[in-house]
Amino acid sequence: MNKRFWSKVGYLWILGLVFFALRLVQLRVGFDPATGLAIPTLWGSLLAHYAAVCAVGQFLVCFFTVPGVRTDFAGAFDPPVKSVPVMAAGGMLLAAGGVLLLLSALPVRGVAAMAAGGLAVAAGGGFILLTRQVRRGDTLTVFPLLPAMFFSVFFVLAVYLPEESDPVLSRFYIPVLAAAMAAAAFSLLAAFLRQEGNLRTFTFVGNLSVMFCLAAAADGVGGDWAKAPLFLGCALVLSVFLFLSREHPVPLPEEEKPDPKAPAAEEA
Repeated sequence: MNKRFWSKVGYLWILGLVFFALRLVQLRVGFDPATGLAIPTLWGSLLAHYAAVCAVGQFLVCFFTVPGVRTDFAGAFDPPVKSVPVMAAGGMLLAAGGVLLLLSALPVRGVAAMAAGGLAVAAGGGFILLTRQVRRGDTLTVFPLLPAMFFSVFFVLAVYLPEESDPVLSRFYIPVLAAAMAAAAFSLLAAFLRQEGNLRTFTFVGNLSVMFCLAAAADGVGGDWAKAPLFLGCALVLSVFLFLSREHPVPLPEEEKPDPKAPAAEEA
């Protein structure tokens, strides 16, 4: 149990917390308080290089250790047992962050943020519903993940649109990347429920999503508190699925293809 936790999720949170610390320091000392322009600092350079090293490292780890087979949800993940409270905590964080985002967007009528806030509440409930269905052995459909998929799209817009005219890329690239990675991870997770999942691809994107979401939580702590629980909720939910991922996923049976050399059946 402990070995599995540290090899699949624990090390990601350690790397992510280092990411969080570097981002937090950059936000504190990396920008001119008078003009808002970026100041060249060691912390900003370390953060960018650290992100690149983590991305390359995760690609190599996933390529050599995770089978790249087509599988479904049952073939890719073990049933949740002790991870249920963590999934519930992630769902509640998403719901709480959604309420905060919705309330903060109402005065300025931010359509994308309001949509993301409302869908975040539904997404939190959807993940809890999916967990209950898996534990009961119910037939799984993509329906519980639909709110998360729509939420993640609007969340990317809610993070990016307020910053689209900002010329200082270093100020907003981390949260935009985190939201985009989470959106990709939720989409890849839903693919397992359509029997089109690939555990290697999901693990690579999910691992990066956890680390980037932890880094982006620093932006919430540094100013926009509504987005911090949303990023943390995404990191927790994805961590559960990464923890439950099988060492040896069960591939789907290949469909039998007709032999082109076989003689065609005679028509009656």
